[in-house]
Amino acid sequence: MALATLGLLATCGAQAQSASTSPNGFGMRPSGQSGWDAEQESSVGLTALKFAESSVVGGDSTTITLSLANPAPAAGARISLSISDPTLVLTPASVRVAGGETSLSFPVSTYAVTDAESITVRAQYGAATVSADLLVLPATAAPFTVSVRPANVTVEQGKSGSATVTSKVNTGFDHSLQLKAAGEPAGINLTLNPKVIAAPGSGTSKLNISVGSSVPAGSYPLTITSSEGGDSASAKTTLKVISSSGNPDATFKGCWYKQGGHSYQAVDLSLGNPGTYAFNALLYHGTTCNANDVADQIGFGESIDFGVGEWTFWFTAFADQTDMSALWYVGADRSQCVSYEAAPDC
Repeated sequence: MALATLGLLATCGAQAQSASTSPNGFGMRPSGQSGWDAEQESSVGLTALKFAESSVVGGDSTTITLSLANPAPAAGARISLSISDPTLVLTPASVRVAGGETSLSFPVSTYAVTDAESITVRAQYGAATVSADLLVLPATAAPFTVSVRPANVTVEQGKSGSATVTSKVNTGFDHSLQLKAAGEPAGINLTLNPKVIAAPGSGTSKLNISVGSSVPAGSYPLTITSSEGGDSASAKTTLKVISSSGNPDATFKGCWYKQGGHSYQAVDLSLGNPGTYAFNALLYHGTTCNANDVADQIGFGESIDFGVGEWTFWFTAFADQTDMSALWYVGADRSQCVSYEAAPDC
């Protein structure tokens, strides 16, 4: 039975496998694939990781570009990523350079900061490791800040989602703040509740996102702005619209995946109707899947060809932490909230 091959994965990391096989390295590859060895990885050669700019204001996005010395093999080159401080920049745990390509660019999101912070992102492919630094700067234009969590919101066509907007003010500021959401294409409706944060200006608002059934699948950057008088601050989140792809008749079983002496929050799943479906998962602090306590996200609506059999997916960023919960999505199906206080082993 073939191993699952994921495209762009994880905020902080996930892997997938068929239940009758075992993982083979950080990024998964199809079982039986020939010509995949250390010599080939060396000949492809990971040569550089570059940010689009050397610094960025926290809450904004930037772009990472990975470069290879030679074209990636036909099955692609899975490159592992790590970050010195995941609380500042949201990166996938791995990315895949498509077969025949020599580079890959992809967006990453940053979080708002109160002081300038330097982070390092590293990429590894085979024995080669490259890295680059990014300076995350605080917003200084206004005596207040605004942030949005999560930094990525996945919503299926015809359904709704939400994010939490938080404003914070500096000492001495005592005014109400007006909130505004922008950037949505036709067919997407954004509402903020409340639209005004009462004086002194610190508080939260819920961003409700309604996606029409005819909105094309894809990623849409959204901007939230808070303002008072001539001062304003903004933050961004990315809406990923995924296709409604029928009913996979998925069965979910939350479980602990054991590997390398550690336990990882996981799910075993099987499909009554095998096929290609969008996959997404959210991990939460606490055991109740509270929307305000998102800790990690994987899948991001990536389409996966689910064949006959069972599949296991797991998070890798919060090993052995039991005070957590997760929601798992396959196509139009969603699991119940899985608490990892008393989950069985996979």
